Amino acid sequence: MGLFTQYKGLKRENYILFIGRIATNLGAMIWPILTMILNKKLGMNATDTAMFSIISGLFFLPANIWGGHLADKFNKKKLIIFCDIISIILYITSGFLPLSLFAICVIMAGSFFQTLEHPAYSALVADITPKDKREKAFSLLYLGKNIGLILAPTIAGFLFNNHLQLCFIINGLAISISTVLIGLFVKDKGFAGREAKSNAMVKKASNETIWSAIKSSTALIFFIIAMCFQEGAYSQFGYLMPLDISKAYPETGAAIYGSVASLNCIIVVLFTPFMTMLLEKVSLAKKYMIGTVFQVLSFASFLLSFGLIGGYYISIILFTLGEILTATAVGAYLAGKVSADLRGRLYGITDFVSAFITGIVKYYSGYLFDNCGLKYAWTFSIIMAAFAVVAAIAAVKADKKEIVDCYDESRMAS
Repeated sequence: MGLFTQYKGLKRENYILFIGRIATNLGAMIWPILTMILNKKLGMNATDTAMFSIISGLFFLPANIWGGHLADKFNKKKLIIFCDIISIILYITSGFLPLSLFAICVIMAGSFFQTLEHPAYSALVADITPKDKREKAFSLLYLGKNIGLILAPTIAGFLFNNHLQLCFIINGLAISISTVLIGLFVKDKGFAGREAKSNAMVKKASNETIWSAIKSSTALIFFIIAMCFQEGAYSQFGYLMPLDISKAYPETGAAIYGSVASLNCIIVVLFTPFMTMLLEKVSLAKKYMIGTVFQVLSFASFLLSFGLIGGYYISIILFTLGEILTATAVGAYLAGKVSADLRGRLYGITDFVSAFITGIVKYYSGYLFDNCGLKYAWTFSIIMAAFAVVAAIAAVKADKKEIVDCYDESRMAS
């Protein structure tokens, strides 16, 4: 029971956001199979698929920055609801269009507004949650995301051949459930402003810009670098993995990849509470570093597993353990590094740079997949993940030093 009682004591809003995330991701059937839609339905090769991802990613890049600024300037709840309504309209509309590149572009436009709201969503969670409970709050949100995703990839795999447009409509309807819950039960009370005044570590942040705040912390700089390479490598979950499986199993690849993606979510649901409790005393930076090591191991396993379904399942287990550690550490770590009035912009900047690196990783892995072979594509991915490991190790060391320096300054002041 301790696995679940650790989430007691959070605010009502935390639990509403948890339920809303379950509903949203239960309908998120498009993204696990987007690579297969472009590859199998629209006839794109790996390089063309990567180029589409890069172009759409460039389209999304301003949303990360704008979303961060909007989150710090306006009511986060209203911003989320506005973006959700636009997304819902576009997703449902795309479900009634003939499957084409235009229909996919309509979906991408809906996703632009989901990207726009992401910094506000993360900042809202940080704002409504006391500092000592933030890791649990982000862990719970991540758990809700994956509870919803357990069935989504498998259902999408079965709808892929004959009823693909239903996935688009279901996605829009699922987001509407989350929007209603947030509109009725979540209150944005401006906790951020009160915290910025009371938190001794960031009390002078009102005079800081986001760039000066980042430059003042070497640990944060290394963490952002690690995060960008890790997110770039992580994107292979929805890109290189399905290409790998589709190449090995041309007829049943969608269903097999759907089951692999569902296993990913099942492991997250089963192990997130356990790992959160087990590693409660471990620093967030160190958890993130351990997670990047698991990601390198998982990619090496995928490299050796071509055509072996059992190997895919072993690989995704390693991948998921790393994902749990990195995903649950990021939000809380970033929230603790800057003042509340800068959080939206910090989340926006990290999303921006991560998306940029993701585009580069997808392009070069797609190029290697088409021109050199799967082995080279996975090797490139391993190298990208290895960069994340090195930067994460540097972040852990810098974080320890900053904690010691902060402690020494506090003693001298007292």
